Formats: sequence, C-alpha cells, structure tokens
Amino acid sequence: MNLSTARASKKMREIGVKKAIGASRGTLVVQFLGESILMAFLSLIVAVLLVTLLLPRFGAITGKALYLDVGLEVMVAIIGIVLFTGIISGSYPAFYLSRFNPVMALRGKQGTASSEQWIRNGLVIMQFAISVIFIVGILVIDRQIGFARTKNLGYDRDNVIVFQREGRHDFDPEVFLSELNSLPGVVTAASMPGSILDGTDNQSGYSWRGLESDREYVFKAPRVGYGVIETLGMEMFMGRPFSRDRNDDNSKIVLNESAVKMMGLEDPIGRTIRYGDGEQEIIGVVKDFHYGSIHNRIEPLIFRFRGPGDGKNVMAKIKAGRERATISQIEGLYEEFHPRYPFEYSFLDSDYQALYESENRVSVLSKCFTVVAIIISSLGLFGLAAFTAERRKKEIGIRKVLGQSAPQVVRMLSGEFIKLVLISIALATPVAYLLSNSWLSGFAYHIELKVWYFLGAGLMALSIALATVAGYSIRTANINPVETLKEE
Repeated sequence: MNLSTARASKKMREIGVKKAIGASRGTLVVQFLGESILMAFLSLIVAVLLVTLLLPRFGAITGKALYLDVGLEVMVAIIGIVLFTGIISGSYPAFYLSRFNPVMALRGKQGTASSEQWIRNGLVIMQFAISVIFIVGILVIDRQIGFARTKNLGYDRDNVIVFQREGRHDFDPEVFLSELNSLPGVVTAASMPGSILDGTDNQSGYSWRGLESDREYVFKAPRVGYGVIETLGMEMFMGRPFSRDRNDDNSKIVLNESAVKMMGLEDPIGRTIRYGDGEQEIIGVVKDFHYGSIHNRIEPLIFRFRGPGDGKNVMAKIKAGRERATISQIEGLYEEFHPRYPFEYSFLDSDYQALYESENRVSVLSKCFTVVAIIISSLGLFGLAAFTAERRKKEIGIRKVLGQSAPQVVRMLSGEFIKLVLISIALATPVAYLLSNSWLSGFAYHIELKVWYFLGAGLMALSIALATVAGYSIRTANINPVETLKEE
C-alpha cells in the first residue's frame, strides 16, 4: 500500500488532466485497482517459480513430503488471494487520490490529514514490529538449542555408540557382552531393554513407609543391566552400582538423589522397601541426571535391574581417536553372533540431538520467515520514504535555499523514520517477551531471557531502517533546489 501510494503520488497531474477532460472518479479507481491487481498477478508468477524451486528444500527442513498440487480448488483460492491482495494494496491510492479536486491535482498538492499519515506510518510500524519479534525469536531459539546441546546431563554421552541385537539368539547374551568388553578399543559395554533417552519407563507399587498410598506414586524406572551406570559415566552419590561379581539381581535397586529426598531416607544404603509381596534392597544412590530430554524436570527415579538376556539395546563406550577401527571390530563381532542381520548403530550424542529436531526446524524456519519479514518491512519503509520525499520536495528546496546543508536534510528525513522504528520496537518488545517466555516454558530447563536479546533485535531493526532510507534521503537532500522550486 505504501509503495502504491508513493507511485501514485507522482501521477497527480495525470489525475488532474484526466478529471479535467471528463474522467470520472470510478474510472480512476478502476485504473488504480487494475494496476495493483496486475502487479499482484505478476507477483503470482514469480511466487510459483520460487515455490517450485524452494519446495524440496522446505520439505527437507520440515521433514514432510511436500509437492505443488494445483487443482481447481487450489487455483480458485490462489486467484482469490491475488485479487484480495491487489484490491487491498491498491485501495488506498485508488479511493484517496481519485477524489482530489482537478485544480489541486494539477498543482500536485496532496492531503496531509493526520489520519492519512497515521495509516501509512502504522503500516510501517506494524511491519517492523513483526520483524523485531522474529529477530528476538531467532536469538532465543538458537540460544535455547545451544543450551540443550551443551548442558551437563549428569552422564557422558560422548563416544558412546548404541545398537540393537536382532533376531532370536541361540547363545548366552552374556558371552556376547563379554566378547564386546574384551575388544581393545572398547572402554566398557552394557545392555538395557530401553534407552536412556526415552524418559518413558515408569513403575509404581513401591512402599517405603509401609503406607498403601505410597504404592500410587509413579517413579521413573528405567531397566538396566550390569555396567550401564559405568558406561554412561554416571557419578554415584553413595553406595555402588549393580555388580556382576556380587550376583546382583531383581531384588536390588539403585535410586537417584531426587528419589531419596522425596522418600525422606536419611541412610538409604542397605535399606529395603516393599514392592508387591516382596522386598528390594537399595544398594546405591546415583547423582541426579536427565532421563530423556530437558523438556522434562528431573524426577524421582529407580534403576531396576535386568539381566543381559532382557536387554536388546547395547551401548559401548569407545576410546577417543580409535572410533573407526573399534566400530569395525564391533561390526565383525556382531556379524559373528548375528550372521543374518545388518549391523546398524548410532552415536548416543547424535540421538540426543535428535530429541530437539522440532526445535531445530523451528529455528531454520524462523530464520527464513525473518528474512522475508525484514524484506517486506524494508519495502514498506522505502515506500513511505519515497512518498515523504515526493511530498516535501519544495520544502527541502526552500530549506536548502535558506542555508540548510544536505547532511542536515538527511538527518531530518531519517529522523522521522527512525521515530517510527523506535515506536515499533517499543510495541514489539513486550509481545516478543511474552511469546519467548511462552515457548521457553515448554522446557523444564531453559535459558533466562536477557535484555541484550531485545536490544540486539532493536539495533538490528534500526540498522536495517537506516540502510533502507539513507540512500533515498541522501539523493533527495542533494537535489538542486532550483529544479524543485521552478516546478509549477
């Protein structure tokens, strides 16, 4: 709309001539709307080409199989959007400029009602406010994802590969694990039925105070075999992990710190708690760690023991610098014990990063939309700058005749636009804060919102605004005043 207004403001004499020779207001309205709709249809052609080129990349980012299906319904919707866009963008100059008195139009005079000025300014303020919100969003999302990637989880996920044993086994699983642990490049290896990244293995039915109500509490309760705690490098707060040498079995459990605090156990090691009709002995307490992603808080947790035969998921800690050779040895051992199944593995750290795949997609898409928002905002500001410069040509000429320098004119023109951007920053900041805080609330552990996120976004918006209007302001300020003042 701002671009249309700026372009139409240069056609005032054409409007005056047409009205003087009998053109009706309706004719001029049709002309302006027709030009605007034509521009929208030309934009549609460019848009279809861009969609065709960018859709595969966009599909890769979103993880969806997207394709351009232009059926009758879609075509009607697209044409409707184009017509709506063309009519809305051309409506202001069409209905506003077409009502001018021919004499006023021939003199090139334009209205300066405050309501009309606020419409144009409001569009720019709204566009830049959206840009600032997007910029803040990018900063917050990137910081949170970086926080999730580097946060200490309470265990070591570096150089740990995980894979599954497939098919039926006609051998003792303990033999496979023993052979795996004997490989020179393997620090330690273990098995468990699930994954430390699942965060979904739960168990209730425990009673530590002898109360029936205790049994209703649902603990996080991953099942693990010998060596899992050691392979993941978890620290023991007290006691010991499950031991093969002591023949630990299902009657032994290991708690985390949160479980000890919740149960109110002052000296938990060696204490037994009831489970069902039996009892289980607490042999150790592990320091709190993240079971699953940091979307969830660390909760009371009980490690339940499961023998090698129950754990199809195998993890192996590999010596740094020997990854390729060691993985090759593990593959050979796997094929020896599982000859009909391919060896497929992944690194635990990569699997952990995959927990935040949706956040990564949001980050990439936010960057794309931010670029689009900034471009549109800059075009709106450019349109307003063009309109203002055209309207104030004679004023600028008079100022220069009276001794005002070009830099002073540039500062005057740029200052008006900077005020609009400052207003947009003031309006966008609380909205950006609320949206960012709402998104971060989805994480139990997240970054703190800092002032520089908002200051940085504001400075970036100001820089973009200055870059947008500087060229036009400088060109307008350097126009020879004789050229502007001699016009009738």
